[in-house]
Amino acid sequence: MATDELFGMGSVPQLEPFEVTGLGKEPMPSPAYSQELLSKATEKYPFVAWNNPLVSVGKGQGYAETFPPGEVGAPDAPRPQAMPLGQTGVEVYRPSQFTPEDMAAEMLHVDKYANQVRDYLRQSITPEQMAKIKAESLDYQESINQGLGEDRAIQNAIDAALRGYAVGQWPTHVNESIGYTPEQKTQLDALVNYMKNFGR
Repeated sequence: MATDELFGMGSVPQLEPFEVTGLGKEPMPSPAYSQELLSKATEKYPFVAWNNPLVSVGKGQGYAETFPPGEVGAPDAPRPQAMPLGQTGVEVYRPSQFTPEDMAAEMLHVDKYANQVRDYLRQSITPEQMAKIKAESLDYQESINQGLGEDRAIQNAIDAALRGYAVGQWPTHVNESIGYTPEQKTQLDALVNYMKNFGR
């Protein structure tokens, strides 16, 4: 009797070399994916290493979810059990599309200096600038749609603007259209410099 028949392998359907990790089918990353992503992100943005993130691949909505130290996550999207509670964790849902820039952008949520710049930006933004940020940020409307409230939606929109400027997630013409003041640009450029040159 053939080995396949002995173990009933002939009746097992052949699976495609993909797993569902987010929306649609996502290629299964290599076993070294997490370390490779961290290495590439840290090489380009040394401040990533300062935040000591742990990266894992999982299933969820969007591209990734960042869990700051101590955050357990939402009931429908809990922190992965293998992710120590005292460490920043990033669960990536679309590894084939998630870049080192995206990894750096995720660290902007937890980095202390980045949070200071974000807080300054929120306090200094004019109503006209905020209207443009709301219009450009998918995060704002999505937050409203999820029922998170205006304050949280504005926070998420400011986060999107920060990522848009700091790691180029928004095109240059969009960043320019917001009309950042010289002082705001000074703060944003200092953040970019910090991200790229921390510890060098």
